[in-house]
Amino acid sequence: MHPRSFALHVALAALLLAPSAATLRAQASSTRFAVPLHLDLGLPQGEFADNVQIAGGFGGGVMIGIARHVALRAELDFMIYGNELRTYEVDLGPAGIVDVDVTTTNAIFHGGIGAQLGTPGPRPAPYLGGMLGFSNFATTSRVQGFDSNDEPIEANTNLSDNTVSKSLYAGFYFPTAGGISWDLGVRYTWNGESVRYLTRGDIEDDGNGGVTLNPRETRADLLSIRLGITLGGKRQ
Repeated sequence: MHPRSFALHVALAALLLAPSAATLRAQASSTRFAVPLHLDLGLPQGEFADNVQIAGGFGGGVMIGIARHVALRAELDFMIYGNELRTYEVDLGPAGIVDVDVTTTNAIFHGGIGAQLGTPGPRPAPYLGGMLGFSNFATTSRVQGFDSNDEPIEANTNLSDNTVSKSLYAGFYFPTAGGISWDLGVRYTWNGESVRYLTRGDIEDDGNGGVTLNPRETRADLLSIRLGITLGGKRQ
């Protein structure tokens, strides 16, 4: 294993093991509950950046304090890294020819659980954390056009692939009134050794009324810039 990669894995393991040791040292510490909510700007890294330019989305989770400045954290995120709209003419016979829209969305659904050092407080404070979890890369298509209410006629998952993910993240809390803290941070996510996913233009008409999929298969690491708020969790 490359020395740099080994060091990152050691750091992640240390963060995930930290709660058990901290709990033994601070059993009397009161538990605090907080809800982090955030917007994400995703910057693809490495091979993923050769195929995808940018991603955007949102997420949220829960934090449970288990010792002073130590918390367990779990979260779910949803990010879109591509969207494509195509219009097709469909011959309905006596009813004539109508246009239908096919919207294709490329998305990442991520979930993880881990440990965090540093929690919201009455003063600005840094935090650092690590997570283990999963990432699902999925491309779906929706057909719209016949329904006057713009409801989808049909929805289909073109491709879906799951992978184990590892994340390291860091940032700063900036407290405000009312038990709310602004949260500015970054997260780096390693999404497995090889992930299958689709991008714009990877779904082609086969000329016989069907489609041909041309999936990419690479690493899909992502650096996310995060802006959010955390509700509750302050210690006096």
